[in-house]
Amino acid sequence: MKKLTLLSLIIGLFGILVFNSCVPETTVTPPVVTVNPADALTARPGDKLNYAVIVTSDTDLSKVEMSGKANSSVLFTADTAFVAGIQAAIVNFSIDLPVGIASGTTITVDFTAYNDGEQTVVTRTIEILAGEISTYTAVIMSDLENPDGGSFCSVTTGTVMTLNQAIAASGDVDIMYYYGAINKATLCSPTDQDVRAFTDIQQRIIVDRLTTKNNTKLALIDMTVANFTAVINDGTILAKKTATTGTSARKLDKDKVLYCETKTGKQALILVKNITGTQGSSYITIEVKVQK
Repeated sequence: MKKLTLLSLIIGLFGILVFNSCVPETTVTPPVVTVNPADALTARPGDKLNYAVIVTSDTDLSKVEMSGKANSSVLFTADTAFVAGIQAAIVNFSIDLPVGIASGTTITVDFTAYNDGEQTVVTRTIEILAGEISTYTAVIMSDLENPDGGSFCSVTTGTVMTLNQAIAASGDVDIMYYYGAINKATLCSPTDQDVRAFTDIQQRIIVDRLTTKNNTKLALIDMTVANFTAVINDGTILAKKTATTGTSARKLDKDKVLYCETKTGKQALILVKNITGTQGSSYITIEVKVQK
């Protein structure tokens, strides 16, 4: 009787082993990912791009993420996580390209979907074209002690403002013009310290009447008038960006060229076309080429 019981036990265990060996293992397959637009894109600095990522999975999705790189540097990332039970989704990603990115740059964008233990990566590329520019050919500013005309200017729009106009729209003032006893013809930022020497008839510091003082960067650069005239997109402007910038460009002369970067990140080149008069009666005529 004991032998029969032992034999029955052995047969039973063998049956369990055989049964378990016949049960197929559960495998997790990677998610299926479709990214639209499907083609490589071309864009300009500052453009906004949109992608739709369509994901399906045999098991629960955990996350979809996006990462954009150029020359090994991460430019932007975003991700969407899912609650349990989601096996299909459409995820929309919006990308704002950097304003200062150089033309000719290739951005590689990876879209990665994750489920329980597997992942799928789909890659798209963005080729950066040279950005469009705005050109303002005859911007005439008067010095701060000249009662006629305007001494304040928006680089991005080419608009010249009187003091009262500048007070009302101080956030639009990128540069100011004065003619100093020492600095002579000078373009400067509202944050420049030397411009604080100029006061109005009530002895108030003129620049302090601006509620917003934009920290515009300026630097004289080595560039000919012919080369300035030949600029038709922002490729040259970006190439002229210099690590050495200040808040003013002093002792300006006709045909000098300045690099300029506004508080909002717009980059520009400024050509001095003419300077007339001296302290209290001076005018400067400039031409501006600025990123749109």
